[in-house]
Amino acid sequence: MLLLAVGLAFAVPGLSMSLLDPDEGLYADVAREMVAAGDWVVPRFNGLPYLEKPPLYFWLTALAFLVTGFSEWVLRGWSVLAALGTSAVAWRLGRRLYGPRGGVVAGVMLLTSAGYALYLRKASTDFVFAFSLALAVYGFIVDAERPDRGRRRFFLLYAGSALALLSKGLIGALFPALIVGVSLRWYPGLRWRDLNLTRGLTLVAALTVPWHALVAWRDPSLFRFYLVDNQILRFLNLREFLEDDVAISTPGYLVATFLWFFPWSVFLLARPAPTALVPAWRVTAVWAAVVVGFFALSGSKLEYYALPALPAFAVLVAGGWTAGRDVGRWLGVGLAGCATVGTAAIWLGPRMTPEQILGGLAHLNVYYRILREQGAVLPFESVRPFGLLLQGLGVTLLAGWVIAGVCWMRGWRRGALLALVGVGAGIAALIVELLILIEPHHSTRAVAEVISGMAAPRDLVVHEGSLEYSAALPFYTGRRIRVVNGARGDLEFASRRPEAREYFLDAAALAALWRGPDRVFLVTQQGRGRGVAATLPRESVRVVGRFGSRWLYASTPAHTWAGECGPTGGACRAVLRGRTSPGG
Repeated sequence: MLLLAVGLAFAVPGLSMSLLDPDEGLYADVAREMVAAGDWVVPRFNGLPYLEKPPLYFWLTALAFLVTGFSEWVLRGWSVLAALGTSAVAWRLGRRLYGPRGGVVAGVMLLTSAGYALYLRKASTDFVFAFSLALAVYGFIVDAERPDRGRRRFFLLYAGSALALLSKGLIGALFPALIVGVSLRWYPGLRWRDLNLTRGLTLVAALTVPWHALVAWRDPSLFRFYLVDNQILRFLNLREFLEDDVAISTPGYLVATFLWFFPWSVFLLARPAPTALVPAWRVTAVWAAVVVGFFALSGSKLEYYALPALPAFAVLVAGGWTAGRDVGRWLGVGLAGCATVGTAAIWLGPRMTPEQILGGLAHLNVYYRILREQGAVLPFESVRPFGLLLQGLGVTLLAGWVIAGVCWMRGWRRGALLALVGVGAGIAALIVELLILIEPHHSTRAVAEVISGMAAPRDLVVHEGSLEYSAALPFYTGRRIRVVNGARGDLEFASRRPEAREYFLDAAALAALWRGPDRVFLVTQQGRGRGVAATLPRESVRVVGRFGSRWLYASTPAHTWAGECGPTGGACRAVLRGRTSPGG
């Protein structure tokens, strides 16, 4: 109940904000199209096959949409539930190793880490994968010591592996196999033949083979793309279909891993409490090492790939806190580091330049690395809100760590733990504020509502550039979107298929549509007078307005909204919605 209360307190704020692209809108539209078309085999985004990810998260979301209808919180709810489930696994494993207190500490540490605060409220496969892997490892640890389980022995190991495979692909089977293979040496009486392989692999096959077989039967080229290009060649950074992602360096990945488990990552080297279950402790350490090490070797890694290792980190650090033997020393190290970083953050906050803000965001998120790689500037009008958040982080680090140090020195260990939980809560609150700050840039809800209020059924909607950066547009409008100069990224493979020809345009094809009988709405993140809009006859282009970071143009004079827009479209009113869209 304590973990549930902490988890919900950390997860609920910001859960219903607009979908943030790239990614979230794509997940939402794939699930929406599953419900609308009734095709649960081949996931589709904007009407075209999308096999960058296995289907488990899409299935779960589509089922929830069937029951509750379409909404942002339902889409993100599976990340929250998976995160809560993972904390429960960490609690059970920590309790097994270090007793009731160790279990609670492990679960609380996991839920209050910075990575959980950031990614908990993001729709993605990562938390479902983290839960599935944690379930598999926990199942192995429990049943490795219970030969009396008979046919049920290692059931959780195989069930978790199957779910992991359906949520993240081949690594869902590879990681449990590596962890178990390395760990068998610490269980002298346990061999591969004791792992119920026949029953276990039958269970995995029953859960995973039907979908893979159906995709291969429906379209072998889709299956090859999903299996070979998207998983094997991705790891080697040798993909045939290039994506926009800019991989993070190995040192940057390790630093990000430290940050995602902050503030508890400071205590990763604290000596654990003695436990009679030494093999189980070693398995947990192998779990962490396999996840972090595997992606460290990959040439195509992103900053959040170590999230499935965080439950193992939480259990290991909980052992150090339970022992308390050198926690004080690491508190001192943390205090010195946080005093330095916190003071610098307070001083730098009002002095940060747009380039420095963009650089900082680029270290934490691939989208901003892409912008920096393209030579773009910070896409926000003012850096002051970012400076205030940075100062808030500095105050949180200084105050929380000083209180924790004082509590520990006075012998109040629980008080020190609560102080660091407070640091995690402060960071979580700042992350929510950051998401609210960047929402207008990443969200298409405002422009989609205006289009929905104005467009007739025959009207066309066109997006300039890769649609994954405005992926929620088809979800919010319920329309298939045409794309001009955007056959790249996640949709490059789909854009080459015959059924995609009329949906991927060049400037000449757009000009032909623009002159046609149907009204065309153009959504672009290019500034006014730039991009493909500048190539169209000026007298035929009507500026509807600017909504966050997106401009909306129409090809023909409007009727129901004539006179509602100023000369720049900065205060355009969607009459049919009765809603004033935010101006530029």
